Amino acid sequence: MKFITTTGELQRVLAKVSSVVPSKSTMPILENLLFDQLNNTLTITATDLEISQTVLIEVKGSEDGKIAVPSKRLLDTIRSFGSGDDAVFSIDITTNKISIKVGKGEFNLTGENAKEFPTAPPFQGKDEISLEAAVLKRIINRTEFAVSTDELRPAMMGVLLQPKEKELCAVSTDGHRLVRFMYKLSKVSGLKRDIIIPAKALRIVNKSIEGGTVKMSMSDTHVKFDFDTTVLVSRLIDETYPNYESVIPSENDKLMTVNREQMATAIRRVALYASATTHQVKLAITKNALIMSAQDIDFGGEAKESIDAEYNSDDLDIGFNSTYLVDILSHLESEQVTFRFSTPTRAGIVSPSGEKTDEDVLMLVMPVRLNS
Repeated sequence: MKFITTTGELQRVLAKVSSVVPSKSTMPILENLLFDQLNNTLTITATDLEISQTVLIEVKGSEDGKIAVPSKRLLDTIRSFGSGDDAVFSIDITTNKISIKVGKGEFNLTGENAKEFPTAPPFQGKDEISLEAAVLKRIINRTEFAVSTDELRPAMMGVLLQPKEKELCAVSTDGHRLVRFMYKLSKVSGLKRDIIIPAKALRIVNKSIEGGTVKMSMSDTHVKFDFDTTVLVSRLIDETYPNYESVIPSENDKLMTVNREQMATAIRRVALYASATTHQVKLAITKNALIMSAQDIDFGGEAKESIDAEYNSDDLDIGFNSTYLVDILSHLESEQVTFRFSTPTRAGIVSPSGEKTDEDVLMLVMPVRLNS
């Protein structure tokens, strides 16, 4: 098995597939990448048994073959070079010995028999939808950050995708905050049912896609993303998603509009003086100003900062976890944002002021009880 490629091209591909490789596994073979060379095409595959990613790369090949290559050592080696060098691979698939020559350097490592590498089950898609890469990235960027990491609530460890006639609805929540992103489609969605995609799979897709169109196919148990020379298949989360619509308040009529970046920057500063346990920041809202304050009772620190705001109701004091507020503000793009409040104990709703016509973003954050 012999082929030549450039270190730059190999770095690009390895950066994609290495995200799938588990850092530690009860199956050591999963810490490898499967190299499958046929003529001048090298197929590189990574899997953790839940997610599999395959990327094609054009090489100058002279002998075909398959071998499992240690992912971390290979990636670290190739990363140590620039992007313009040739990497010459010579692999003995009977002894699993791998030789890599780059410039005046030669590096030898030992792989594993390709037969030990797990083979993916055949994928039979039922539903299909195509999205522009930029649209899919927007959906992922708006929702993925609010996904739960609590393994006791597996449904919330993914993003819910819901087809709604000519709209695609994406939802994520961790119980403290919630994001609902609606995108208008040019035609009826090819997605016929609700699915929950694991957050890890979406992060890898977001990192891998560059442009063009992404084709998504769904089977009963898996979703496949097909773009450029890359295919990613992920198991779906087979759980019932919480009834998120029931927690979105409809009576929040106290409106506050502020500059998004000013508010986020001020909260970051004030939060330096918040309790390390609660990260609580108090918002004191008046007709023309938003006053943000924090106090660390244990260490005696406190901070206060105000910015201009437009507010249409009686003065309101409400507390939030500063980390959640900054996350939400950081994942919106508009210059101005509008908060909708009800009472100090009810969830606040955040949305961009002057939204784009083809999308609707709603973010919800639960308040925390203010220190007496």
